[in-house]
Amino acid sequence: MPFPFTDRELSVHSLMTALGLVLLLLLSNGARAAGDQGLFWVAEKGDRRVYLLGSVHLATPDFYPLRGRILEAFEHSDALVVEADILMAERDPVLQQQIMSASLYTGDRTLRDDLSAETYRQLQAWLASRQLPEAIFIRQRPAIAMITLSLMEMQARGLDPKLGIDRHFLQKAHQRGDKKVLELEGVLEQLALLNNLENPDLLLRQTLEQLKDIDTLIPGMMSAWKSGDAEAMHDLVIADELQENPQFASLFEVMFYQRNRNMSARIAEASENHDTLFVIVGAGHLVGEKSVLKKLERHQFHIKAI
Repeated sequence: MPFPFTDRELSVHSLMTALGLVLLLLLSNGARAAGDQGLFWVAEKGDRRVYLLGSVHLATPDFYPLRGRILEAFEHSDALVVEADILMAERDPVLQQQIMSASLYTGDRTLRDDLSAETYRQLQAWLASRQLPEAIFIRQRPAIAMITLSLMEMQARGLDPKLGIDRHFLQKAHQRGDKKVLELEGVLEQLALLNNLENPDLLLRQTLEQLKDIDTLIPGMMSAWKSGDAEAMHDLVIADELQENPQFASLFEVMFYQRNRNMSARIAEASENHDTLFVIVGAGHLVGEKSVLKKLERHQFHIKAI
């Protein structure tokens, strides 16, 4: 399989569409979204309303059109809220340069310096199995290496980041011009979080482990999303993984729980200035007892699936 991304594409397109990809919802070609329930909620507090949609960051053409209730909620919202505005990042050359600087090593440091010998051997084995040169990864920081190999596995299975749900609605918002777009994090904040992990080795190790089971994980996750089964999604994405690999608990604390606390606080704050918000975040952030939804309940929002 040829290496599909230049450094610029990695730091702009691939990064924005796939941060945390392997920890989020992944779907296969069989989905017919117009007839699916999806993972979709509304949070209400007084006369304020927040719609929350679990994002699929890669999809296929038959994923559209989405369910009518979802489209109606978007149309009637005052603002679109996303983790990061990937379209703005792709159009801003200054931000692109900042992303590049945060994505790649400078000087003599390489990926090998941030990984254990065992994890690096696992990465080398993965590269060898796909006939890829080690040189394409050696300058990438662990987060970018994680995203690169994840995207390659997903795209090999026919999934396209250009068809992701967050991108779909961002395109609609930017084309309309009258729909405000708000960021909960932004790309640089996400990169800073990943680059400052206490043990970056865990990120690559967890990714390599999960990708071994990708062909069995995808159908289960697809079924959970289509039926709107948040409990099943939580089990597949978080609970089962932590039960089998408790050594990844600190990684999940940063990738999910810490971000869930921050995002829910920012959603609650944004709702004070907008009657209706349409929020899209990775599906893994909306399931479980430590989810964004549970945190919004602590901000006195009433939650229901729709």
